[in-house]
Amino acid sequence: MKKVDKTLGIVTMLLFTALLLVVIIQILSRYFPYDFMWTEELSRYLFVYSIVTAAPLALRKQEFIRVDLLIERLSDRVRKIYESVISTMILLFSIVLFIYGIQLVSLGSDFYAPTLGFSMSYTYAAVPLLAILLMIYSVVYIIDQFTGKNQDEEGEQI
Repeated sequence: MKKVDKTLGIVTMLLFTALLLVVIIQILSRYFPYDFMWTEELSRYLFVYSIVTAAPLALRKQEFIRVDLLIERLSDRVRKIYESVISTMILLFSIVLFIYGIQLVSLGSDFYAPTLGFSMSYTYAAVPLLAILLMIYSVVYIIDQFTGKNQDEEGEQI
């Protein structure tokens, strides 16, 4: 999983860097006679895909916002069971998200992005891709809970 984590981290950084560059182009185009109408649309798609690649990493490293006042008072065994139940719920939600995401992708084949001109299926493919990544990371987190592996032991830097 280290290689998958690192790959997702690199892809996320590349997407976010591209997003920043597109937004800078959009801002600069206001002061020049050139009008880049595609920048708003492309920035939206880059943002969506950067979230798709970053969310599984946040799940793996437990960086989502959560209230852990009560969780910290639980014993280690009960805490592991609690965390596994939460990951199972995320897994079940991801399965539902994947099913409906596939339907969304098929709907998008008839529509095209207004300024960029590509099929919206590529944009809507972010939903099932996110679902697949969340499914994988949920299962890995549950396995890590009961095998004693900890994300901190595997290396903090992604």
